[in-house]
Amino acid sequence: MPLHVLETVRDANSAWNLPASHLEALRQRFPGVRISSAALGAETDALLPDADAVLGWGVTAKNFPLAQKLKWVHVTAAGVGSLLFPAMVESDVTITNSRGLHADAMAEHTLGVMLSFARQLHLCRDAQRGRRWIQDELWTLMPTLRPLTGSTMVLVGLGAVGGAISARARSLGVHVIGVRRRADAGDTRADEQHGIDALPGLLPRADWLVLAAPLTAGTRHLIGTAELALLKRSAVVINVGRGHLIDEPALVEALREGRIAGAGLDVVEVEPLPEASPLWDMPNVLLTPHSSGVAADYWSRAMAIFADNLQRYIDGRALNNLVDKREGY
Repeated sequence: MPLHVLETVRDANSAWNLPASHLEALRQRFPGVRISSAALGAETDALLPDADAVLGWGVTAKNFPLAQKLKWVHVTAAGVGSLLFPAMVESDVTITNSRGLHADAMAEHTLGVMLSFARQLHLCRDAQRGRRWIQDELWTLMPTLRPLTGSTMVLVGLGAVGGAISARARSLGVHVIGVRRRADAGDTRADEQHGIDALPGLLPRADWLVLAAPLTAGTRHLIGTAELALLKRSAVVINVGRGHLIDEPALVEALREGRIAGAGLDVVEVEPLPEASPLWDMPNVLLTPHSSGVAADYWSRAMAIFADNLQRYIDGRALNNLVDKREGY
């Protein structure tokens, strides 16, 4: 029987659905592989018992018992949280992700947010809508217009995305302090590097607190009331990682009280952001709709990563981007 790959790259947001042209290109590249496609739910459940591998998020705790032949799951993103249910974690099914796919786009997005706050571009845009000339107001802001050069970034997460952010920030004269689960003295991608336990002592130094870490049991609400209280009043928090890295009510309170200067949020705890959220109306908040990883060549790059791993799987070679199911990334 030919290897059977079941494609289930589906999402309520159409931007994250695999285009049919890329699926057809995959079939043409691997004519000896049976590549089926299914919508989430009943269609996936019907095909899952015969699938050797699944591309996408079609495997759930509910239908996992049907996956009698399943050996490998690959996702077209970095996050794999929905796949880490107990039965999957305890199984011998291999999970791989698309780590690094978003790095360039997310790094450029982060620098764009920093430049917006440094030059108060978001406030100028708001004033433009109201036909207001706010030159005098900009001079009285705290902080007022400021350079990136000479500022300090505390960057939580030094994987592919964090490394790309660090490289771009350092090129603009930002001093980058990398924070990761365990510091690596041989990793020179940041000006300094520390373990996660050192974070409280580093937060008072931050002009920019950038979160680019995965969501795990250890990073959920990593930034809460106590951590926000350690930041300067002029500090800006930028989250391109996962919404649950921040205790959102604590962040709202700190922003309302002016205890930090602002927040750039590409991710929030509930997406889409509820209409009643106070974050919508805060002038010191720059919201983007979980779009930092989007790029024009997204699907081409995503399929290149998967195709390389599929060939490795066929050849019996080690797969790239293996996920540690117990660590969560």
